[in-house]
Amino acid sequence: MIRNKDSFRERLHNEKKRVEELIARTNKHLYRREEPYSQDFAEQAVEVENNQVVEQLDEDGKASLVRINKALKKLDEGYFGLCEDCGEPIDQDRLLIVPTAPCCVDCAKLRE
Repeated sequence: MIRNKDSFRERLHNEKKRVEELIARTNKHLYRREEPYSQDFAEQAVEVENNQVVEQLDEDGKASLVRINKALKKLDEGYFGLCEDCGEPIDQDRLLIVPTAPCCVDCAKLRE
């Protein structure tokens, strides 16, 4: 079973805070734009491209937040570190690298 659950909980909460701050910044950029688009067509193209990058960052952040919340729920309910597919414990080293990992390495390979 997982050793030092409090360490994982703290790490997940820190990552959650970081991701929430990222999402707040991307939302500010995407939805509270104060200055109008440039009159220059080339500059407009750059601004649109930048917005696409920020939109992707926002989507990635929201997906990360879902994974983090799911891992925190597993910690609260006592099944953090168990593979969602086979039910076996996820290797501690894998969780140290990817604390939101939903499955063991073998099952992750099967998912690919």
